[in-house]
Amino acid sequence: MRMPQPRLWLKRLWVLLQVALHVAVGKVLLTLFPGRVKQQLLARSQKTGMTMNPHFSYDNWGPTFFSIQYFWFILKVYWQRLEDSTEQGSLAPNCPVVCLSGQRCNIWDFMQDGWAFKNNVNIRNHRNLQDRLQAARLLLHRNPQCPVVVDTMKNQSSQLYAALPKRLYVLQEGRILYKGEPGPWNYHPEEVRAVLEKLHN
Repeated sequence: MRMPQPRLWLKRLWVLLQVALHVAVGKVLLTLFPGRVKQQLLARSQKTGMTMNPHFSYDNWGPTFFSIQYFWFILKVYWQRLEDSTEQGSLAPNCPVVCLSGQRCNIWDFMQDGWAFKNNVNIRNHRNLQDRLQAARLLLHRNPQCPVVVDTMKNQSSQLYAALPKRLYVLQEGRILYKGEPGPWNYHPEEVRAVLEKLHN
């Protein structure tokens, strides 16, 4: 259930102040102590496996931290988390999504079987569903072993599941069996594997 609007806006204001302070302090520290900040960021990224990819060096993502684009992206992420309505064990929101063919469906249908890093794919903010579908087709070139769908332009799935920038879930028979922590720092695919293996056995 969504919180009342005045309460939501007060929480958003509080988050705005927190993120602004975080970015300002981070920018100052990055300017005064670049080596130490780099060391801290690399230590955190190693815990999540971000540094295991040889094409994903610190120079691609480190300098983008504490920029204006980073500020707006982090603010958007934290504001979205205020509307998180999922609980492990509870009923999973059956949000509408769109297949790349353009067919509209819902998330439950698949239970039956601005800030970017320097080397990231350059995708503009989606102005319409066609932009979003075109961006998703880039993923198909990587041959994912799962269905690929996109959120509608109302972003209902992204809001209800608080999935920005990424989050892992395991859904079964309309229930949330696993709700991962928000990425990238708390992104743990091995936990999903453990849940799936337990279900398989």
